[in-house]
Amino acid sequence: MSEARWTVVMPVKRLPAAKSRLRGALPGVPHEELALALAADTLRAVRACPAVAGVLVVTDDSRVAAAAGAAGARVVGDPGGGLNAAFRHGAAVAGPRAAVVGLTADLPALRPAELAAALRATRGVRGFVADAPGGGTVLLAAPAGAPLAPRFGPGSAAAHAAGGALPLAGEWPSLRRDVDTPADLAGAAGLGVGPRTAALLARVGGAVRYGAGMQGTVATYDASTRSGVLLLDDGTELAFPARAFDASGLRLLRLGQRVRIERDADGEVVRVTLPTMA
Repeated sequence: MSEARWTVVMPVKRLPAAKSRLRGALPGVPHEELALALAADTLRAVRACPAVAGVLVVTDDSRVAAAAGAAGARVVGDPGGGLNAAFRHGAAVAGPRAAVVGLTADLPALRPAELAAALRATRGVRGFVADAPGGGTVLLAAPAGAPLAPRFGPGSAAAHAAGGALPLAGEWPSLRRDVDTPADLAGAAGLGVGPRTAALLARVGGAVRYGAGMQGTVATYDASTRSGVLLLDDGTELAFPARAFDASGLRLLRLGQRVRIERDADGEVVRVTLPTMA
């Protein structure tokens, strides 16, 4: 494929619901600002890639739409139905004559040259780039006339390969480093992130928090399974497993009870306890 032939489709959730496992990762930084920064820095790098002719951002969030429009992207509404539906909708809007790239919106360290190299590696066939751990997908490319057929989600790398997409080999560390968890964010920071994310990291001295100190209230609790759902202060619901309750040393939880939440580097809840307990 020659340069400047690709249309990138980039879905972005409504910011309050986006990147839930990153909540509290940057102390004092509103979660929506972080989610928007990740998308904005991804879009900035995509727009700077010489292989990209245009970008379609699929979103129903007004702040994302404004930022995307200001960056020169075309914005289309999210049809609902999840991430793959958004990718399919964007590909349909691009049209059958477009070579389409489905790209996740959480690549703040992305280098335009690495994106261009990955697109050259497709050699005119449908291909995908797995994320750094290897199980997920950050990029799915389809040449003109071929369906995008996205299968993003858990195990998507295997699903895309099973669907006939070619696994693209290449180091491309900035392209493979998507950000779902605090550990991912720290890894991206080590590679060097774009200006929006870098500014937020600077506000907290580069400190990425791994979940300690978050608080919320108990929305549901099942004593038989020792699991339930917490309501965080920003209105987000966060499920916790039995092992998180067991680690607390508590005998029970009651609805509406104030609790402190601790998460690991992957964003998983590992302890639910009282704010007054060490």
